[in-house]
Amino acid sequence: LGGGHLQRGRALADFLGSAMTQSRKALSFMLASVLLGPLFHGAFGSAAAVQVVACDGSSETCAAPPQLHQSRELSEDHMMLAVSRGTLVQRALALVEGGRLASVEAQLIAAVGARAQSIEKRGRSSEGTEQEGHLGRILATVQKLAVGVVNGTERLSDTVVAALSSIREEMQAIRNSTAVTSAEDQDEVNRARDSVIKCDDWAQIENATLAAAKEEEHATCRSLEVELRQARETDCDKYTVAMQGLDAPKCAASLPADPQPADLAAMLSCVQETAAWWRDFNSSATKLATSCERASASHESKRRACNSAQTTYEAIFCGYRARLTGACSLYEECRASAIAEQLEVQASVQVAETSRKAQYAAVTHIECHLTVLTANPERQPTLLEKCLSLQVSTSHLNMTYPAVPDGVGCDISPVATHPCQEPWLQERYMGESWYKGAATVACTPCEPVQTCGGFDCGEH
Repeated sequence: LGGGHLQRGRALADFLGSAMTQSRKALSFMLASVLLGPLFHGAFGSAAAVQVVACDGSSETCAAPPQLHQSRELSEDHMMLAVSRGTLVQRALALVEGGRLASVEAQLIAAVGARAQSIEKRGRSSEGTEQEGHLGRILATVQKLAVGVVNGTERLSDTVVAALSSIREEMQAIRNSTAVTSAEDQDEVNRARDSVIKCDDWAQIENATLAAAKEEEHATCRSLEVELRQARETDCDKYTVAMQGLDAPKCAASLPADPQPADLAAMLSCVQETAAWWRDFNSSATKLATSCERASASHESKRRACNSAQTTYEAIFCGYRARLTGACSLYEECRASAIAEQLEVQASVQVAETSRKAQYAAVTHIECHLTVLTANPERQPTLLEKCLSLQVSTSHLNMTYPAVPDGVGCDISPVATHPCQEPWLQERYMGESWYKGAATVACTPCEPVQTCGGFDCGEH
């Protein structure tokens, strides 16, 4: 290329340095127009000679010299082949913004890099659509070039061959990316489904088991209370009967109030008989009294324990009611939110899937045409024909979209009635076999249940 081009590049660098208020895209295009002409000379036709005029920035706008406009006639198809990603982009921006070009290689990088940066920026803001458009333009360019080479109307310079190599690397990177992003999207779809399933955890309420256990504990206590009451009644009844049925010796009832000497012997005999009877009765009565007292104490102790068990049971049931009602509310909210997210994720991934398949097909066609361009001339026509009729399979990029999982459901019917309500008392207490022998004390009603919202009704 020689020192003349390097001098023009330096002059252009001065021009660019004083004209940075112009849009970056315009500067990049002018840079490409000026530099690619000499670089592609012989491959795409001669570019007009360029005389660079520095802009001192004194005027409001710095117009490009007429020669710059003439150079823009350079084919955009060939400029497109220079587009690549990564290092090209970064180096191009550094060169354009710095306003200096160090070598012919740097000139080429700067020229193609500005265009690549434009594509990179659009790709980040709208990956699918912009990437498809980018690939479409590359495919059209490469296909046009391949047809021209086969027809003999185009030939490849070393610079274009290098650009094609860069494009091939980019296509391989995109091909690899489709596999990665497809797997990532499938993971995201599966995660959204799993989030719906996770909502079932809200319906698993441990208090249900605890409430049932406390109910059983209370019922068992009341049954024992009935047994102890019956034992108390039996023992105390025996004591009462014994005390009510005193059967002292009859002589004791006829002892004279004013005994005579003749009566003393009979009275002594009666006293002795009565004393023996009283000794036996005292022992028996004392035992009956002790049994009655012990049975009464046991019954009273059990009754107090059962009353406490009743209060505990009612409190546990009220807690179960509050947690079940709140959990079911959260369960429904969780499922509604998770299902909406699942459908949203699937809709987004479906768009990405369609775009990804289109990109994969475009990459495959581009790579096919690149093979044509790098093949032996005698094989190029056959390879081109295959490329033009190529049908690309994208089945390996198919996504699986699971249906919305069925929920386990959350049933609040077990707490539809609660302590102190007549149906609940009838079912849990008055309808039980033990109730007549162990009536319950006054129940403790539940506090009003607060409506849950937004997953903030306590820890699950």
